[in-house]
Amino acid sequence: MKIRNLFCAALSFAALSASAMVDSVQMFVQRLDGSSYTETLKLEKIAPDTLRLKLPFAKYAPWQWKKINFIDFYSEDATAAKGEDGYWVNSGGALGTFRADNGLISGESKRNPMQMWGFKKGDEAFVAIVKELKYEFKMVVKVENGVYQMYPVFDIAGIGMPIYQDIVIDFTYFKGKKANYSSMGKAYRKYQLDRGEVRPLKERIAGNPRLKYTSEAVFLKFMMASFMRQGETHLNRGFHWKNVDAPNIQVYRNFDNMMNVLKKLKEIGVEKADIVVTNWNWRSNGRCPIYGVAEPELGGNAKCRELTAFAKKMGYQISPHILHTENYTVSPAFNKDDLALQKNGGYIHYDGMGGEAYNPCWHQVYYKQVLENYTNMQQLGFNGPIHIDVTSAISPYRCFDLNHFCTRNDTAFYMNQVGLLSDGFFGGWTSESSCDQTANTLDYALYVSAYPSYLGAQNKLITRMIPIWQLAYHGIIMSNPFASTIDYNARSRPSKGWGPTNSFTPQTRRLKFVEFGGRLTYYWNLMHDSTLEDVAKAYQEYKPLRYLQLEYMDFHDEIAPDVFLTVYGDGSEIVTNYSQKPFAYKKQNVPAMEYKLFKPAK
Repeated sequence: MKIRNLFCAALSFAALSASAMVDSVQMFVQRLDGSSYTETLKLEKIAPDTLRLKLPFAKYAPWQWKKINFIDFYSEDATAAKGEDGYWVNSGGALGTFRADNGLISGESKRNPMQMWGFKKGDEAFVAIVKELKYEFKMVVKVENGVYQMYPVFDIAGIGMPIYQDIVIDFTYFKGKKANYSSMGKAYRKYQLDRGEVRPLKERIAGNPRLKYTSEAVFLKFMMASFMRQGETHLNRGFHWKNVDAPNIQVYRNFDNMMNVLKKLKEIGVEKADIVVTNWNWRSNGRCPIYGVAEPELGGNAKCRELTAFAKKMGYQISPHILHTENYTVSPAFNKDDLALQKNGGYIHYDGMGGEAYNPCWHQVYYKQVLENYTNMQQLGFNGPIHIDVTSAISPYRCFDLNHFCTRNDTAFYMNQVGLLSDGFFGGWTSESSCDQTANTLDYALYVSAYPSYLGAQNKLITRMIPIWQLAYHGIIMSNPFASTIDYNARSRPSKGWGPTNSFTPQTRRLKFVEFGGRLTYYWNLMHDSTLEDVAKAYQEYKPLRYLQLEYMDFHDEIAPDVFLTVYGDGSEIVTNYSQKPFAYKKQNVPAMEYKLFKPAK
């Protein structure tokens, strides 16, 4: 590591003296035998404001790639000294100013919600967009003796197969008033739009009445029964279990109860809602890959059809919760040959939603596990965007089975093929989080950030969380910003709830939800009818804001201490005031701990 340390020392000086748009980067190569070297790579100018790094996989022979552990790329423009004006930004929404002496953020292995990062110093900034080999890197922010470095680490050994793409990274620069994270997010949005990877929601709702309804509706995810995992059943079934070992599920709501809930929602003024029923199906996901059979203990298929018919009568869309990422040995449809085989000959397995779970290969999901199940669910009467758990919360994984071999890129492709089928059957699909390999087809993310977990995990280098994902995707993919802003106005939280559900105070959840352009969402507290009044109250507050779901988010920043401005493509502005005194904006006062919508003049 001696060479690398010398290089870092050189960066200490560069951090103090570099000007923007340098035309080269330093590549650091670490071999598996512990040896390493650095090399200067010249960048290609592909536009007046954009430089490209390209490392062709043909640069090394296959036997040379096999000897590489990882590759880092260092840019002088991504270095800074403590006290400099500026910040770094990662795609998980974390922003850090240059105020620390030492520290480290090393992102989860290759889990990047977007394939980008950004850096600002003074009145200059850049955004880096990884365009090839984009699922094989993690981001690092490192501070040593007051010198900041931000760089990607490409895990070459971790690919586990021959390198399948060049490494391509484009660096786009901004100056003056445009040198900010809003420009970074919009540049990523432009990249996705220009290459046809995504389309505006305004275009996609045309001719799709179910998706148009979704853009105006509150998202209500009801837990029908307990999951089958050990933590909820308190039974250790081991890696495999049989039907005789299955404990009874814990019923929270059956299909009859849900019809009463929908009736009450209508009575208290919730006019439009996407109703999602979770753990409605056979043994609470524990029979996957079969997920088109209604749980008998909840009323079975007959009662399920009654519920879906009643929902339509009430004017609601109703959708099933399913997951494609877990197969169980107890399922009559379980087939070992459908699993994602790993390089070591084993499988990815863990304590999943329905017990001990195995990851299937997405090639097999698409070709073998979707059509029959989706047809069965459609025949049960489900008519709203289907909720597919987990898919957008994880990076694409690999499969080494030669019968259905998949790189991470291939897995992303099949995830979106399933998304296209979901659109055809149900008008759209929703998922758990914001990893954007599914941006091509995804319609709604249950939460963008699980702060303080995942890439937003609490760290002394993070100054605050920003809506970088929303700057890229608002007006394209609907979303709720944080796990904590689900049920934002609920009067209580589950006592043993998931940690990220409590990342903000009861007072700031509401403001964060509005500041980040959220779609109104409930889940954690919907096991209790008392929460329905909270839903109705929030729904009335949300209705004047919901038109913004169709608009791009064009600007966000802190315009005064604890006061934030969010600007949309149609000119609408929202000022969110977290301070303890009123804030004057456009000759109006925004009260303390409150927000105000400023519509554009007609």
